[in-house]
Amino acid sequence: MIKCPNCGGEMNYTPGESQVVCQYCASKFDPKELNVDVKMSKENEENTYEGKTYSCSQCGAQLMTFDETAITFCSYCGSQAMIESKMMKQNNPDFIIPFSKTKEDCIKAYKNRVSKSLFVPNYMKSDVVLEKFRGIYLPYCIYKMEHHGSCTNKGSKYSHRSGDYVYYNDYTITSDVDCSYDGVSYDLISKYYDKYSTAIPFDYKKREAFNPNYLIGYYADTIDVDSGVYEADAELVAESDTTTKLNKYREFGRYGCSSPKCNVTVTDKKIGMFPVYFLAIRNKDNKTVNYAVVNGQTGKVAADLPVAFSKYLIASIILSVIIFLLIDNMFVFTPKVIAGITIGFSALSLIISLVQATRLYKSEYHMDDLGFMSKEENQNASKIKKGIFRYIYKELLGIIIPVVCLAMNFVNDGYYYISSLIALALVVLSFRDLVNEHNILVSNKLPQLEKRGGDK
Repeated sequence: MIKCPNCGGEMNYTPGESQVVCQYCASKFDPKELNVDVKMSKENEENTYEGKTYSCSQCGAQLMTFDETAITFCSYCGSQAMIESKMMKQNNPDFIIPFSKTKEDCIKAYKNRVSKSLFVPNYMKSDVVLEKFRGIYLPYCIYKMEHHGSCTNKGSKYSHRSGDYVYYNDYTITSDVDCSYDGVSYDLISKYYDKYSTAIPFDYKKREAFNPNYLIGYYADTIDVDSGVYEADAELVAESDTTTKLNKYREFGRYGCSSPKCNVTVTDKKIGMFPVYFLAIRNKDNKTVNYAVVNGQTGKVAADLPVAFSKYLIASIILSVIIFLLIDNMFVFTPKVIAGITIGFSALSLIISLVQATRLYKSEYHMDDLGFMSKEENQNASKIKKGIFRYIYKELLGIIIPVVCLAMNFVNDGYYYISSLIALALVVLSFRDLVNEHNILVSNKLPQLEKRGGDK
């Protein structure tokens, strides 16, 4: 482990000062100039670094640390059942983006994000919970893509009309394209879902050559996704940007080519370690967790925030009363109109539930996450049948009951009021289901956690 050259004390990299600081004698060192005794492999001393690993007996997380401090709890599930393991060697990445935001900056950014969500449960704001934010370096693959040379596109433009025939001129458009992209990156952790990594992008221009001194006081994760998984996505990003730039040239539009294409290919791949503050908040059911991540470079926050139904219900009642008082003196509602309005509410709730049910299945099996789906055991996820009916039967009943009442054309107004009350009650229950479904969407099952994590 890395010790202070002056007193042999424990040291930490301090983002606010961009210095490695001794916790005992307060000595400060430039991480680029500090020479420390880091254990290296005998086979290739220049290309590996070493840290101590701890394993979580509950969720399978494996935490890699670089100081003598024992890990007291798992950063991914909150369990305190951490078992000290052996020293682990890892190949040096090519680059690293050091932490520039402190833990205090991270907590402040998260609190600011949560303050904008009125219905978040109080336990998501607890200072005790927020102290469990941990800094972790995550491995990313950085793709370099290029195209140098000619590029051929097709064009077609209206020429003239003769009788029943319309004539077009077809063109072959050849252009020279010289483009290069560097910095398109994707994380190489299957359980660090893409929705988090894409939400907190990094500024790759501020990278540094890898130096193990930046790891002091933090944890690091290891690669479990092949770097080729995201290669096609990276090329699409570059090709889309190239198309946008080519469209600015009027020559393509002049000859009927509205979307010029250029095949951009990956020419090089590098591995970088990017800084993330990670928080897993265990729910009251003790079976799921909510994740929050903060970009350790920019302070940008991505969080899956659940909704407290009690807060949502109180706010809905207050809003409904206000709306009713505003329109009560403006309109006169007949029983049939009221029944029709309840049908509209039920239909709207039905549409929302259908969308939510689809999102639930995609989220549960991470169908839009290439890194996760690249693991062999998850290949059959898309074949799972969707039992959507259990999510929408309340809304269907809320539509059918007043529709039947209107179809029967009852003379007694009481039937319309009763059917409307039943439909509205079903809508309220469906909204409760929607809140529960939302909370499922923003939660992760504990058995799915098989990660290696980070600290500080």
